[in-house]
Amino acid sequence: MASECFTVFRVPAVRVTQLDACGVVQTGACAQVTSSGLISVAQAPEYEARQDYFALNADAQPCITDTAPPILKWINITVIFCNVDPQLLSIMSGEPLVLDDADTPNVVGWDTAVGSVNTVNFALETWTRIGGSNACTDGLVNYGYFLAPWVTEGTIGDVTLQNGAANFTVTGRTNANSPWGVGPYNVLTNQSGTNQGFPGPMLTAIGANTHRRAQLVNLAPPTAACGCGPVPGLSMTAAAVVKAATLTFHVAPAPTFPLYVDWGDGTVVEITTPALTATHTYATAATFTITSGPMDFSTAPSTTTVTTT
Repeated sequence: MASECFTVFRVPAVRVTQLDACGVVQTGACAQVTSSGLISVAQAPEYEARQDYFALNADAQPCITDTAPPILKWINITVIFCNVDPQLLSIMSGEPLVLDDADTPNVVGWDTAVGSVNTVNFALETWTRIGGSNACTDGLVNYGYFLAPWVTEGTIGDVTLQNGAANFTVTGRTNANSPWGVGPYNVLTNQSGTNQGFPGPMLTAIGANTHRRAQLVNLAPPTAACGCGPVPGLSMTAAAVVKAATLTFHVAPAPTFPLYVDWGDGTVVEITTPALTATHTYATAATFTITSGPMDFSTAPSTTTVTTT
């Protein structure tokens, strides 16, 4: 088993995903935000101090010399932003949003209110650049990927308005017992199997005692944008006619090409030419789960089912 060593520097993007009170990913219309408007992401583990056990016998010689090792309580998270995205700050702090009076209201700010922090649960993914000889592998650009699968107690820190740019600091701490699993997103490109060369989720699920995952990935981070969006970024439906299926990509939101389509029968294809439909012929009559998403960056794959006859 070879080890891939890597050097991390710079942070092109973070993605914040809203969770419920049990740490489960939310799938509403405003459930995740990707931002490149940040200055730093600090992660500081906090430990319960080591316990020492030491005693002397009647001859003044040690008869007990032992310790109980430090215990990780959580990881303190501090993110400093240089851009103001009210929806991002609201997910991370629970602060209520302020809307304008447009026919379709726009989010123009947020309130600071007592009790908001009680509602905060989110996941934080951070991508870094990679330096040195491991910047690329087999033609794919590598990234450092740092995941805090469950963060709570998010608060917005001091804000100084001055003759200069104002920075906004959000702090929080991680939780154990996250139900994140392998997550809702594709974050790497598979190196083997039927999905070789196509995007996929983490290969190992987050464990009950895991507060942070750090690993090398080879799928680009999602595209940063102001404002929030749904976790599955693609809407689609499928219809079947005698062992053949036609997959229709909906125009809102518009699909991003190239796409991959996993037809659910071991067939995975890449679609490079923009089109709103794709077809496939199945060998048997059954119910299949179809999965699709962008080839070039991390996002949540979308699924639909089709029953052939």
